[in-house]
Amino acid sequence: MQTYFLTSDFPNGFPEAFITALKQTIVRQEHFVFAASSFDKAEVNEKYARKIMDMFAAAGFHFQTLTILDDRLPLAQIGQVLEQADVIWLAGGDTLSQHASFERIGLREKLKTTTAVLIGMSAGAINMGDQIVLARHELDNVPELTQYHGLGLVPMSLEPHFNLASAQHREEIRQASRIAPILALCDDAFVQVTGGKIQIVGEYQIFDETRNKNS
Repeated sequence: MQTYFLTSDFPNGFPEAFITALKQTIVRQEHFVFAASSFDKAEVNEKYARKIMDMFAAAGFHFQTLTILDDRLPLAQIGQVLEQADVIWLAGGDTLSQHASFERIGLREKLKTTTAVLIGMSAGAINMGDQIVLARHELDNVPELTQYHGLGLVPMSLEPHFNLASAQHREEIRQASRIAPILALCDDAFVQVTGGKIQIVGEYQIFDETRNKNS
């Protein structure tokens, strides 16, 4: 069974609970794919891909190859790269920009052929959803409440960094949850989805105002 992880951020490296979960699910440590959030920012993507690889190394994981999925990777090669991947990391960053890039390369369809462990952080975790409801957040380049089809990997809308959310943004999340429930995840927490079973580790809050959508 394929496993998906949704994360917010790990400011101090991977927590022990996350490392344990990774060790239980990652079978091979050969090919690692880093899917960027801004496909046109090669230097930034290199920096953050190496940072993530360092975090894996500190946790005892040492992959043989790293492939960065951004505008430098020819479209014709993406399918093969994903098929060979052992772990695919969907990066944090600009959520809507990442979604637009994923749509442009047809990532939703291409991921159907992979058996890799998929891990999304922040924006990447949001975009793993199917029917995504994104609360208004101008500081994150989301000027208005937004709905769209994501990658369809998990059945939830996620809001990361909830521990850092202002009172105003928490209210925006509550309003957005009139459309669909939203899982607000704090940093250092994570969601593991395996075979349809959902496990949440760490601090979170669920917003669900769907009963009040017309009020």
